[in-house]
Amino acid sequence: MTKEASPMISLSKKLAYSSNQIGLSVLWQAFSAIAVFYYVTVLNVSGTSISIGMIIYGFLNALFNLVAGYVSDRTKTRFGRRIPYILFGSLPFGVLFFFLFNPPVGSTTMLLIYFFTLTFFFDLIYSFIGLNTGALFPEMYQTKKDRYQVSAFQQMFSIIGMIIGIALAKSLGLSLGWGLMAGIFAIIAVISLYVSLYGSFENPAASKSEPLHFKEATVQTFKNKLFSSYVVANLLIQLTTTMFVSLTAFYTKYVVVLNGTQNSIFLGAVFIVAIPMSFIWAKSGVRLSTVRVAMISSVLYAIISLGFLFADSTVMVIIIGALLGIPVSGFMLSLHVLLSDVVDFDAQQTGRRREGMYYGVNGFIIRIGMSIQYGIMGIFFATSGFDADKEVQVTSAIHGFRFLIGGLPVLILVIAYMCLKKYQSSEKKLRGTNS
Repeated sequence: MTKEASPMISLSKKLAYSSNQIGLSVLWQAFSAIAVFYYVTVLNVSGTSISIGMIIYGFLNALFNLVAGYVSDRTKTRFGRRIPYILFGSLPFGVLFFFLFNPPVGSTTMLLIYFFTLTFFFDLIYSFIGLNTGALFPEMYQTKKDRYQVSAFQQMFSIIGMIIGIALAKSLGLSLGWGLMAGIFAIIAVISLYVSLYGSFENPAASKSEPLHFKEATVQTFKNKLFSSYVVANLLIQLTTTMFVSLTAFYTKYVVVLNGTQNSIFLGAVFIVAIPMSFIWAKSGVRLSTVRVAMISSVLYAIISLGFLFADSTVMVIIIGALLGIPVSGFMLSLHVLLSDVVDFDAQQTGRRREGMYYGVNGFIIRIGMSIQYGIMGIFFATSGFDADKEVQVTSAIHGFRFLIGGLPVLILVIAYMCLKKYQSSEKKLRGTNS
């Protein structure tokens, strides 16, 4: 991380820039939490078919993240190289989400095609907007103090978006109707993304150097030892948290039954706890180092998630959810700052600011993780005896849901911890730090 002073940026602009996380989180988290649930349980589309399609789609869309990062680094317009994607992509982003939950009447085959067509373009635009809002962060904020402060603001807004997108999506869909819920969420997202432009700016010096060609840029990215350790750890952590988001709707319907209000309290508890914890983790990151925050969060999440294997009451589920808010906020802050540090190290080695490529490759890997997630869920739907037409599932399906949300994360996070340990070791060697 550079020690050069960043330009003075007002608190209002820092908050405005950070508000982009509301728009991104509301729509993406709502999509992750209820899209498959809505199409499988409400529209009766085959869960196995959707899972197989999501595996194929995930690998394809992963390539778009890679291309988006490369294109972003090479973009030159009068608006800059990052901002145009936010400016022109936000409205279509909201419109596509709205129509995902307002499907035409048709056969399940037609609905399956409709789902994947809209999902493809929705996620493509999300990739370009998310990548470029993220790429602005290390370019705009280059001191440790600013990065931790703004990252904490971002996590606060992201959590607000998650509360809306995850905790309220299902209950509002059931009470107001899925189409109206989608319209409200789309409006919130588009407004927040446009507000974020008030606090967004680009550093002209960052785009002066000639960008690397695609092959060289990709090779240089993966040669970065810090990045290779980071990206695998991030993949595994994101796999754990996105599976949690996707599985909670099934867990609270079939394993420990919660009504709409109780489900909102359960998911809301995760993020209500996470908001103040993000500022505590921000201070801890300065004292402990960012990678240690990620390592501690991994251990805490693994231990707490075991509770889902045994939970048998509403109170227990809500308590587990609240406790998960502690490591979730640690992940959100530390992984964001770690990637900025990786970009800084690369800039020292190559003489180029390549935020777009790093965020693109990171997104590419994360999308592969999404395919892994749906592969796991596809195997579960095909082998567990799950039947979407039944209100009460067979024992094998119940045990399967418990393992996926409470047991599998432990195995995944053990590997993530080892990768973070390797990152820590590499950082000491490459930078001579004491982190």
